[in-house]
Amino acid sequence: MSYLYSVLGSIGNVQEFAAAGSGWAGDRIKEFGATSINANQIIMGGELAGMCIVGFEFETIDAAMAGQAALYQDSEIVQMMRDTQVSVSRRILFRVQGEVGEREGKYGSVIYIAGRPLDDATAASNLEHSWKTMSEGANGMIGLQAVAAGPSPFQGTVVTATDSLDDLVAASAKNFADPEMAKRIGEQGWSVIGRVLMNRLV
Repeated sequence: MSYLYSVLGSIGNVQEFAAAGSGWAGDRIKEFGATSINANQIIMGGELAGMCIVGFEFETIDAAMAGQAALYQDSEIVQMMRDTQVSVSRRILFRVQGEVGEREGKYGSVIYIAGRPLDDATAASNLEHSWKTMSEGANGMIGLQAVAAGPSPFQGTVVTATDSLDDLVAASAKNFADPEMAKRIGEQGWSVIGRVLMNRLV
């Protein structure tokens, strides 16, 4: 499984940052070893509203560490971050435990999950089961396990891509009402502690 280096921060000029991320800056970061890049701005999310989540995917933890170091040693990347008023609040390293569907969509959702860590097989099985319902309103889903998040109330997240948040929320309600999913939640000892809704930037 791959690793996702996730950055939460504020960005003063979101449009300029998105243009760079979709172009030369994104290509540069891929030269540093990233296999994929994405950026989203939280629109609905309590005190996180307006913040941005930027994700860089790497094959290994060592590659993620090397990529992060290379990013901050690149003068053009650093200048772009200054010009767009990037201020980093948190960095988290996640491990991808499972994925279904496609990552593309105008919008995104992140559900934060608390409880004991799940093994890969169980996490993947949960994702596959949820997809039977979630596919009615989502383009794709990724299950992430926190590897290094600092003191945190959550141990994992589920990131969902969609072109309609109305369809996504309806499918999500149906998914949590499913008796089999409710059984798994109880037996596996996990709970949803929050959700944010986002606009896709990159």
